[in-house]
Amino acid sequence: MPRAGNKPPAPPRATKRREPAPAPSEAAPNEGQDAARRTHAERRDEAERRLLAAAVGIVSDRGIEGMTLAEVGEAAGYSRGLPAHYFGRKNDLVAAVASHIADGFANRLAQTSTRQPGMESLLHSVRAYFNGGLHTPASTRALLIALAEALTEPALSDAMSGVTQRSVRRLAAMLRHGIERGEIRRDIDPHAQAVMILGTLRTTIAQWTIDPERIDLTALRDRYVASLQQSLAA
Repeated sequence: MPRAGNKPPAPPRATKRREPAPAPSEAAPNEGQDAARRTHAERRDEAERRLLAAAVGIVSDRGIEGMTLAEVGEAAGYSRGLPAHYFGRKNDLVAAVASHIADGFANRLAQTSTRQPGMESLLHSVRAYFNGGLHTPASTRALLIALAEALTEPALSDAMSGVTQRSVRRLAAMLRHGIERGEIRRDIDPHAQAVMILGTLRTTIAQWTIDPERIDLTALRDRYVASLQQSLAA
């Protein structure tokens, strides 16, 4: 019992329990880093496209000898040194230009075409190749110049051979599909036929590029497509 005059001891205070502080979010920094990487990749892709487009225009107008890496950078709206940073040497840029034109054409065709694989797809691709000469003459001329340069420039020959082989493989695949579907003769050698088709397309476009006033490319396109269909049909 407490003595008189003494206050009873105060009851112990209830300690307020603190909730642990939330751990800092780790997702936000990673998301920011991913966004930064994506933005950097997008900027690089855009820069490469603009540099390649500038190179196409210069090569088409003045040939490979008339193009410098510094001039390509300026024409694209970038520094004079950026083409060398992205592509290395001049021949590497020319090879990239050829791939950009040939592979870009094939990729766009694959994404937009609704044609059935086989004969229909093959004939559509051949028409589109001719139409490319009509609608994008600068790109067509730049590709032809790069192909011609590879005849005398060993540093370009391997890269241009790769461009050619990819185009041949795409045509050969269409021919094989046509054979499997019973639309194209089975005695056709897909690879050899693809080489001949690509060679015909390139030389015809080259002749028209040199003398467009005397060569009706639209008429040649229609006649060649009809002749090709007749010669390949099963």
